[in-house]
Amino acid sequence: MRHVRPLAAALACLLLAPACRAAPQGVALPDAPRLLASCTGRLSALLEHQWLMATPEAEATEDLRARMLALLAATTDPAPAPDITRALLAARVEAKAAQAALLTRATFGTPSPRAARRARSEIARCRALLPD
Repeated sequence: MRHVRPLAAALACLLLAPACRAAPQGVALPDAPRLLASCTGRLSALLEHQWLMATPEAEATEDLRARMLALLAATTDPAPAPDITRALLAARVEAKAAQAALLTRATFGTPSPRAARRARSEIARCRALLPD
């Protein structure tokens, strides 16, 4: 039962992807919230991949993702404009899709050390944003 909610969230992300792409392209997000939204998406993809592969690191990744969400909430306006909200969601969904593609290619595709390195490097960049 504990995997039902993440699967529902993944389905929602897939269903919302077209709407996120339709978000206004001219919305200028501050660098910090955009980076944190992107990292939240990447950590979500990593967490789902770890659940799929039944790796023991999933619990630690879940904690990292929660901390990243808290940091994102702390750096954004409590009541942002709708176009900012859409742009942040779009950044999360796009980063999640990119990370999921890297992880899928590295795990299930033809051996791709480049994809695996890139996936690790993107997550390392995100981990560096969080205090220990």
